[in-house]
Amino acid sequence: MDTENGKRKTQNGLFRILTFGCKVNQCDTAALAQALRAQGWNDAPEGVAPDLILVNTCTVTSRADQQARQAIRGLARDYPGTPLWVTGCYAQRAPAELAALPGVQGVLGNQKKARLADLLADLPQEPPLLKVGPLSPGKALEALPAPILPGRTRPRLKIQDGCEHHCTYCIVPQVRGPRRSLPPGEVAAALEQLAAAGFREAVLTGVNLGQYGVDLAPPTGLASLLRALRSRPRPPRLRLSSLEPQEVTPALLQELASFPGFCPHFHLPLQSGAAPVLKAMGRDYSPGEFREIVQEIIRLFPGAGLGLDVLVGFPGETAADFEATFSLVASLPVTYLHVFPFSPRPGTPAAALRRVPAPQVKVRAKRMRELGQRKKREFLEAQLGRTGEVLVEGEGPRTGWLKGLSANYLRVLLPGTADLKNQIVKVRFREVQGEVLVGEVM
Repeated sequence: MDTENGKRKTQNGLFRILTFGCKVNQCDTAALAQALRAQGWNDAPEGVAPDLILVNTCTVTSRADQQARQAIRGLARDYPGTPLWVTGCYAQRAPAELAALPGVQGVLGNQKKARLADLLADLPQEPPLLKVGPLSPGKALEALPAPILPGRTRPRLKIQDGCEHHCTYCIVPQVRGPRRSLPPGEVAAALEQLAAAGFREAVLTGVNLGQYGVDLAPPTGLASLLRALRSRPRPPRLRLSSLEPQEVTPALLQELASFPGFCPHFHLPLQSGAAPVLKAMGRDYSPGEFREIVQEIIRLFPGAGLGLDVLVGFPGETAADFEATFSLVASLPVTYLHVFPFSPRPGTPAAALRRVPAPQVKVRAKRMRELGQRKKREFLEAQLGRTGEVLVEGEGPRTGWLKGLSANYLRVLLPGTADLKNQIVKVRFREVQGEVLVGEVM
């Protein structure tokens, strides 16, 4: 329910945004920054006090909540008197909790954040302005400005929001609401705008990207969207963000395999490789089905980058369950892992379950992260002597060097001059330094 309080005028000036969480949140931040600039606001240079601070929060774990609170308190201490607004998933879940923090003058839920630039014409005095409405079904995704940001080479375009899977550990459906998709024509128009601005890669992103279009009238899907985009102007490289395993269908893979400029990089939330744990989580696939999905990806995209999310220590996870997950991950051609210890979220079914002792969770998470590091190193070393296309993103850590990203999502350093920025170049990979490939332009 919306509540509004007393307000006062402010002059447009300098703003700064601090972002926590997923790529969708980062995409929202990019669009919010662009909307603020359109209203006359300017980015606060490093070392210059801003006239407005926005914190875009995450609430997927208790640690994410803690990080947001710490950041807000620190900002209020460092910039006393500067209006501080909070938005994002934590704001949607617990607006009053955030409004009680020092310095906070406004809290916007996820459905209200697109109105930020307009609301800033009136800032509250006391108490803070709260605008956190329900996330209602039946509405198409509200388009945000195409994320054209100075200095960025790979804009993320949010084409979907919301989730209706209701995994037992996950609070995302409560804070992101039901599925909502950007109509195909608006997706095509945004990509055309990014291409016209000179971008060489765009990343299609969403909270549940594989469910794109099922809420539209008439319903459509991600594979159908890609077919429609083939003949439309767009950046030469297109990348997809995370996909649920059960939504990586044969039809989608076949479409991607023949899509010009698709970056062979897949990120899949495995969560567990033990059938009893997957069932308790409410996940709609078995370990064997997950293995088959990965095998089909690698068959169609040899050398593809493959990242996995793994949730360690879910309530009821036995030592044997963890070993089953470890064994499955070890057997797959994985590029990198994101490992998350279980974090109970208020209002989710798993929050009421008996937890695995914290020391056991810590040991399991450490083992899984070490496996991820070994997998990453093996994949990097397998690239040596090979060639690949790299999007040059900017200057590297040393004079005369550039940094970039390969199509299969590997960080690359290469010698070159600044005029190569935002260009796609063919590179031969010569060396591994830490988690980075070193190559040379061919």
